[in-house]
Amino acid sequence: MEKCSFEATIFASFPVNTFLENIAVDDAGLLYITSVEEGILYRLNQEAEKEVLAGINGKLVGILYLKPGMFLLNGWDEQGISTIYSFSGGEIRSIHQPDGAQFLNGMAAINNRLVLICDSYKGCLWCYDIRENKSAVWLQDPMLSRGDPRSGIPAANGIKVFNDVVYVSNTERRILITIPLTDDRAGRPQLFIDRWNLDDFAFDEGGNIYATTHIFNSVVKITPQKEVTVIGGEAAGLAGSTAVAFGKTAADKNHIYITTNGGMSLPPAGGVQNGRVIKIRVW
Repeated sequence: MEKCSFEATIFASFPVNTFLENIAVDDAGLLYITSVEEGILYRLNQEAEKEVLAGINGKLVGILYLKPGMFLLNGWDEQGISTIYSFSGGEIRSIHQPDGAQFLNGMAAINNRLVLICDSYKGCLWCYDIRENKSAVWLQDPMLSRGDPRSGIPAANGIKVFNDVVYVSNTERRILITIPLTDDRAGRPQLFIDRWNLDDFAFDEGGNIYATTHIFNSVVKITPQKEVTVIGGEAAGLAGSTAVAFGKTAADKNHIYITTNGGMSLPPAGGVQNGRVIKIRVW
């Protein structure tokens, strides 16, 4: 493992005890961020000006950009039932509740119709059909589950599709796995890397992974050869790093944006910090 210092800045700051959970970037370069406990969807522009777009009487967790003005979200409704939401036209709407879902989390699209959703407690991947508005368990496997079912730490957490392979982080087991993708069906899960507490992650064009470590207050780079570099830590404002996404404009496409909760899950020395969006230049 290498340690390296990259150019990091605090892009935006939120009050202490703001649990920023997930981030999506649209084609115009606007950032869309879920705040779990508030049940709020924020939007930030390139000047870091933030606005509340919408909210629910519940909790918001995952977010996935579909097309201009349209997103999928997930979380829990006011009764604590795992729910998939849509966001468009300035409104969040409840659209589907997978039967038996426990903790919906990261999402990744297989194609324009099918979306895979991590269930951090059920230990599976759901497949949600956007056109049919229905879901089914796509894959359930011990590598997606918690080693200790009593643990409050999420298992299947972050998910991305890269070169017809599905990558999933299992935070509770501290592993990152791969699942071959053939005709929308799952192959046999395989271990990619272990002994790393990974939350959400993003790929660059070369296949390098940039991943948050949540309670370890950092962001790491993992090469296709499985070499790991810590590119930023608590000193860069990354206490409670939760999610990561690349910029999409000419000015920021070589930067990643990281959301944090300030260490709410495991407070650092000195106590919980502000929730933040950190911007890091990675090349």
